[in-house]
Amino acid sequence: MDFDAIFTAYYGQYRADSDIPTSADSEYAVGMALANEAINRWSNYDGMYWRTLFTTLKSSTQVSPALVSTITTGTTKYTAPTDFKEAGGFLRILGATGATRETYPIVEVDKVQFRGDDSRYCYFTGSPASGYTLNINPAPTSQINGLSFDYVYYKTPTNFNTGTSRTEMSDPYFIVHRVLASQFRAARNPYYSSAKADAENALKQMKMDNDSGNWANPITVTDNSGAVWGGNMGNNFFGPR
Repeated sequence: MDFDAIFTAYYGQYRADSDIPTSADSEYAVGMALANEAINRWSNYDGMYWRTLFTTLKSSTQVSPALVSTITTGTTKYTAPTDFKEAGGFLRILGATGATRETYPIVEVDKVQFRGDDSRYCYFTGSPASGYTLNINPAPTSQINGLSFDYVYYKTPTNFNTGTSRTEMSDPYFIVHRVLASQFRAARNPYYSSAKADAENALKQMKMDNDSGNWANPITVTDNSGAVWGGNMGNNFFGPR
């Protein structure tokens, strides 16, 4: 759902008017700013890791001359995508067919001091303000020169900047309700509370869906230990006889 569709859905409820402002209108600009605030609220909600924000270097949409995914002999530093937020578990060096040839564990930067100079690992340095850099240890040899690499990372969400911009959010109607609530609050409109409740309900539903996995792969791991009320564990029985 792109921003134009979100703005149309919001404006239809806010003004009850089918004459939607164009991108040159000030109301459109205000709506986009409030929509980006809603994205920020979603991305930082309750310490969540949203599944839709996990991606890989190979599938990154960030375009930068400094962003490369090919190993060069002796080069230990590689620029991360601009939307990089946190790293996954491993750096994978890929062969010509795309199969994993070597792996490097990704460690926290404060753990680097406990690693040997010759041990194989990598880590990220930097900050959201100036960007992140992948550091590989030891320096790549000529044996892997020219091979591509990939890693999983957690990204920052995409903000709206044009009408065709899209969000990674599973339920964009959270943005519709959130923007509506923000406008009602600014106008001291009594419908602020109901619009906010609609937004928060949508947010909680997204959290529940995110945390529940799917029907084939639920998040909750079944406890097969038998050490539960009414269960068996060897010859022991827990519960009333």
